[in-house]
Parts: sequence; C-alpha cells; structure tokens
Amino acid sequence: MNPAWNIALKELYTAVKSRRFTVIVATYLVIFGLAVYGTKDYLVQLGVPTVESNSFTVWGVTGEIYTTPLAVLFTVNMMIITVLGAVLGAALGADAVNREIESGTMKVLLGHPVYRDEVINGKFLGMATLVAVTNLVAYVAMVAVMLMLGLPLDADSLVRGFAAMAVTILYTLVFLSVGLLLSTLSKKPETSMLAAVGLAIFLTVFYGIVAGVVAQRIVGPEPPWGTTAHQLWQEELEVWTSRLHAINPAHHYVQLVQYIFGGDRFVNYYIPMSDVLLYGFNSLAMLLVMLLLPFAIAYARFLTGDLN
Repeated sequence: MNPAWNIALKELYTAVKSRRFTVIVATYLVIFGLAVYGTKDYLVQLGVPTVESNSFTVWGVTGEIYTTPLAVLFTVNMMIITVLGAVLGAALGADAVNREIESGTMKVLLGHPVYRDEVINGKFLGMATLVAVTNLVAYVAMVAVMLMLGLPLDADSLVRGFAAMAVTILYTLVFLSVGLLLSTLSKKPETSMLAAVGLAIFLTVFYGIVAGVVAQRIVGPEPPWGTTAHQLWQEELEVWTSRLHAINPAHHYVQLVQYIFGGDRFVNYYIPMSDVLLYGFNSLAMLLVMLLLPFAIAYARFLTGDLN
C-alpha cells in the first residue's frame, strides 16, 4: 500500500479513537436531531410543496427553493450547518503538523522510509475521510429522524440532499486546507488553532456585516430615495457587495445549496440538476480553488520548512 494511504489510515484510526471525534459526531447528531424535531410541526403543516423566495443576507445569497420538508430543513438550519462545517474543518487541520513537530513524533515518522510529501498527503487524506464519514453519518441520521417522525420524503429530495451534503463536505475541506496551512506557518498548535477557528467564525458569522459596511463606504453616501442617482447607487452597492462576498467560501457554499434545492415557479418543482451544475459552476470552481490553493502553499511549506 502507498505510504500516504498508510498514514491516512493511521490518522483516521487515531482520530476515531480520540475524544475530539466523539465530541464532533455527538455535536453533529444532536444539532441535526434537534433541528428536525424543532421544525417538525412546521414541516408537517407545509402541505403541498411550492416554490418560494429564500434569502441568506449574511452571505449575500437570494433565490427560490422548492419547499419540500428536506429542502426547508436544510435551508432553515443553514447558519448552523455553515458555521459548524467551517469550525470542524479548521479545528481538524489547525494542529495536524505543528503538534507533531512540537511533540517530536514528526522526526520519528520521517525516520521511516517515507517522504515528506507522503506525510502531508496522508494527513490530509485521513482527515478528509473523517470529514466525509462524519457528514454522511449526520445526513443518514437526519433522514432517519425524519422518517421516524413521519415527515414525507421523496426520491428526488433525497438525491438533492445527498448532493447538498457532498457540497458540505467540499466546503468543510476548504477550511481543513486553511487549517493545515496555518499549522505549517505557526510553530505553536494553540496559535494556529485559535487563528483557524477564529477565521472560520469570522467568515461565517461576521463577514457579511463587514462586507455590507465596506461596500457602502466604497460607493459613498446614499442619494435621495426615488432618484436616478439612488438607483445607480443601489446597483453599484450590489456590485461591490457581490465582489466582496466572492472571496468568502461560505457565500459559494450557501449559493450552491440554494441552487440544489432551487425551484422553478412555472412547473412548481425543482430546477433540473443540469441547470444546477450550470448555475453553480462558478461557485463550485471557487470552492475548488479555495481548497487547492492553501493546500498547495502548505504542501510547499512542509516540504521546504525546518521541522526542528
């Protein structure tokens, strides 16, 4: 077996046995279980699904969704899912490298016939597998709770829910990559952990407020309401707000989920999955770039850095 996969399996085995993994899985299951139970009455009263407007102003996303119970449940709890996924990824990657360097186990590991690139690749693969398993277990548990509560589920919604969870995994891996980068830049695990978790919380909770304030400062004072100048000011404000949100992975994640559960008012059903791929291509590409770029820098840093 490739040494990178051996290291990945070791990371996965160690993580599964750790208290951190138990806390993470328990938190996921409790939050999703409470989310289903808390919205049960509302979901039961939905009646026939319709296409309705939906807005996530914190991340600059607006659109329409087809209001099946699963779509409503996923989007209503988007704040929890977005913040929790970011914190999970950041926390897993933030001490992956520097903690082993600090404890001296990195030198022991590299004393075996293994290369540095295999070490960092193996660590990322192991933690990525952990992220994927955690999210899939949470999704299966959420669906199971919905079935036990008697909430209606259709095959198309289940497929789209699985697609939304796959996007959630990709989104979490973005912050895992960022955490891994910070772990190679900082010698102290505590410093990188604080920076990674703080960045995750800032981007998912506070960045939207900051982006709105900065956009207004850029476009200048608001002209009188109802004038042509105000209309032009509003358009420019929206352009700058969109530009500022474009660098936030949370914006692209929420946008993709919005497309996955998006509805077409004309047919009163989900938009086709082919349209989801078309509309969400830019957001998907941005998430992939945000995943690969920090990992590439962390990869180069680890290969050339001093491990003393």
